[in-house]
Amino acid sequence: MKNAFNYGVIFIVSALCFGPHGLAQSPDTDSYFEYVKARVFSDPYDTLPQYEVSRTLFDIDGENVLLKHAIRTLSSNEDFITLDTEHKLLQANGICFSGTWQMNQDSPYTGLYSANLEIPVIVRASVSLSGTKQNDKRAFGVAIKLFPINNTAQTQNVFLMHSLGGTKTDHVLSLPMTNEPAMGSIPPLGKILTALRLERDLEKADEQFSGANANARFRPVSHLAGVDVDDKDIVAPHWLRLVIAPDTTLVDKLDFRDELNLNHYTNTRFSWFIQAADNNAQGIEKAVWQNIGWLTVNDSTISSTCDKQLHFAHPSIQSTVVGE
Repeated sequence: MKNAFNYGVIFIVSALCFGPHGLAQSPDTDSYFEYVKARVFSDPYDTLPQYEVSRTLFDIDGENVLLKHAIRTLSSNEDFITLDTEHKLLQANGICFSGTWQMNQDSPYTGLYSANLEIPVIVRASVSLSGTKQNDKRAFGVAIKLFPINNTAQTQNVFLMHSLGGTKTDHVLSLPMTNEPAMGSIPPLGKILTALRLERDLEKADEQFSGANANARFRPVSHLAGVDVDDKDIVAPHWLRLVIAPDTTLVDKLDFRDELNLNHYTNTRFSWFIQAADNNAQGIEKAVWQNIGWLTVNDSTISSTCDKQLHFAHPSIQSTVVGE
């Protein structure tokens, strides 16, 4: 794990700060999705906030709040949570979407990767540290909360990211995202100590749940293949990637949240290709990608609930399944 470089732990922390999966409060999946969406969209900001990510916020009155939050996030079963801090300790500034997860290609994969599946999603896009502007190194990623039609008891969640250290780019929408992101550039000089602190505490939390499988750079996506499938029949990809549809007209805005505001896009929507690949000995750079579907977002909000209450599962790394 140490050879993943110190800021590699940002990927773990990003997933942790997106939050845990939740038990549905309604037996009807569609109505629960509408409940979650209504809550996320209920309190939009009048102006964009600029929440600061700083190691000075990781301790309160001698208590390691960062570690406490990480453990709570890994063990909780809620889609929403009340913070005991002013804002998230990482991934603090974001934008939320509603949309659909649509599998429109045949593939060997099961569960929520099965062909002809279409289910609603809530998505949160954010950057790891404080910089949200084009001239900042932005470690951009998305968390996806899926609402399985035949599994009304709980949501399922995936976290994908472009690079761990971030990159300067005019358009975050042009960045492909995977569950094993590249290193990217070194974080801003003033955030190196923050990255070191994140590594120490978040590795400790992750090891409690993933054990010897803990990996700062990789988040599994195999759990989606097991939804409503017998264990012996599960076939899962090892890697997942989102790539923006090539006909998307990119929007030039200083802040990534303005860039992604769907009011700027044709028909107030855009779509990513969902691509999957099996494991191989050479690593993700040699992955053979297959288009299996679309992730389309069609409504967006920049809200307090999106930033401060909505949470997504941090999937622990379990033993491999067929396809991995």
